[in-house]
Amino acid sequence: LVLVDPDVLATLPDQVFHEGFAEVIKHAAIRDAGMLEKIEAMDPDDRKVDPDLIADNLAIKARIVEEDERETSGTRALLNFGHTIGHAIEATAEYGTLLHGEAISLGVRAALYLSEKKADLSQEETARLLAIHRQWHLPLLLDLDISTEVVMDALARDKKFTSGRIRFVLLKRLGEAFVSDEITREDIIEAIEHVRTPI
Repeated sequence: LVLVDPDVLATLPDQVFHEGFAEVIKHAAIRDAGMLEKIEAMDPDDRKVDPDLIADNLAIKARIVEEDERETSGTRALLNFGHTIGHAIEATAEYGTLLHGEAISLGVRAALYLSEKKADLSQEETARLLAIHRQWHLPLLLDLDISTEVVMDALARDKKFTSGRIRFVLLKRLGEAFVSDEITREDIIEAIEHVRTPI
């Protein structure tokens, strides 16, 4: 049973409200490209969130967890889109510098870069998802004083990192994610450096 009171959203500070939408955007990106249209049509400064959008978002996560309850098929790993590098950035940033969704937004930019390179995601789809992140005031530039090597050290402690490779969630297209075992340390370094580049 999941209980949701949308009125609580009106009580959140702007930054917290916006960073929470990083997860909503992620769910749409991995499983329901149509939901992105609803997100694009919203005003990030209006706290009236369509209850259907909340229900759709919860349903995506519930379906993925239900499909892979014991984490044996790899489907549940799709929920890690943007989280691999995002968590490493979050873990190495000074406490309070980045909220979770803000770090995930940076991780999504890295994952989109790798999706273009390794899974032929179109530049147009990448640009669209980045525009949605900008619409929601989510950061896309890693401009903190954190070295790439420090981020890589945090990644090395990730349980998904084995034999110099990491299980990484990529997009073939918006709404269609998959888990790749073909991402190398060098690919990840390149992606982190990409996120340091202004758009």
